[in-house]
Amino acid sequence: MENSLSNTGKIKTTRVCTLMITHSCNLNCTYCFEKYKSGKRMSFDVAKHILENEFQNYKGDIKSERIAIELFGGEPFTNYSLIQKIYDWTKNQTLPFNYIFQITTNGTLLTPEIKNWLKERKDDIRLVMSVDGTEAMQQKNRGNDLGKLPIHFIKDVWPSSYFKLTLSSDTLSDYAEGIISLYEQGFKIASSLAEGQQWKENDHLIYRTQLEKIAEYFLKHPEKEMEHPFNFLFKEYTDARINDKLPHKNCGCGTTIAMYDTDGTLYPCHLFLPMVHGNNTVLDEIAGVDFSNPGALVDNRCISCPILKVCKTCFGYNYSQRGCITYRDKGMCKLRLVEAQVIAAFQIRYFTTLQRKLDDYELLMLKAALACYKHIKDITI
Repeated sequence: MENSLSNTGKIKTTRVCTLMITHSCNLNCTYCFEKYKSGKRMSFDVAKHILENEFQNYKGDIKSERIAIELFGGEPFTNYSLIQKIYDWTKNQTLPFNYIFQITTNGTLLTPEIKNWLKERKDDIRLVMSVDGTEAMQQKNRGNDLGKLPIHFIKDVWPSSYFKLTLSSDTLSDYAEGIISLYEQGFKIASSLAEGQQWKENDHLIYRTQLEKIAEYFLKHPEKEMEHPFNFLFKEYTDARINDKLPHKNCGCGTTIAMYDTDGTLYPCHLFLPMVHGNNTVLDEIAGVDFSNPGALVDNRCISCPILKVCKTCFGYNYSQRGCITYRDKGMCKLRLVEAQVIAAFQIRYFTTLQRKLDDYELLMLKAALACYKHIKDITI
């Protein structure tokens, strides 16, 4: 069956099958979580076996759902030949569901040959590339030249593609300048705080100032589409969830995400891999964890916290940094609070000043932002 719906229309990804096709990387980013890189590579036989099992078990609705086959590293294009083999083999299968390939890359190894190969297959493949802001921000975080990255190639081939901007403590004060400069060039950017960082005492104050500058930019340019995290839906404050005592997960770790290491071993997500924390017994240690049960994923020390519902957490980082999936990074509490306060306040201003009728989703966002802001606006921690 042709995969004609994979990258068009409103097809929802309901399963992410991630293959760690290589441990190798040609960069050494300051916030990289992969501390135990090696020369390990996934073989085609292992990849084929994984995908055969995944395809056999996936039951996505042909009209509205798909599985994402994510090729991950390290830097995936250090194992470009395997990318080609996986793609060709999958395209030769007769599959009763939609699928899309997703490749997470730093963009530095996209030769003219690889670019041509990708362009010819643009309807089946989506690239996720990191662009960390200004030239100075890129150098601080990733140690390479922004001007040499194929960002215009990606934008031209996939106009709706998002670039990923990760903020470290070193680049936090340049956040607004970096992201607005990319918006002005017409790029779509999903930005977020780096996990596992040592944040400074007053970083939350810097973050608030930078978020407010970006919020003002969107308010002055309503023709610009809001980007993450400013388009975040405060789901915990919608009618369906507002009375829930426990927060829902903000990721598919251990449920809709399957992460396979180079040898084919299955992990809840990429942050549980031994190459992240160096522990080969991690699966034994988390064997009893039910990732579908919110009650099993919250630290009792956080259960009465007034910002628990807006405090995003990463279970993989909790494990690798603090040895327990429920132990949140307390150094990020203030950052998470100011993020929610600024973005909820911004959404209220934005949606109540638009000179047009809001659609149903925008009304839901506004309602959730109002409820969230009412709850957290006066909180200090």
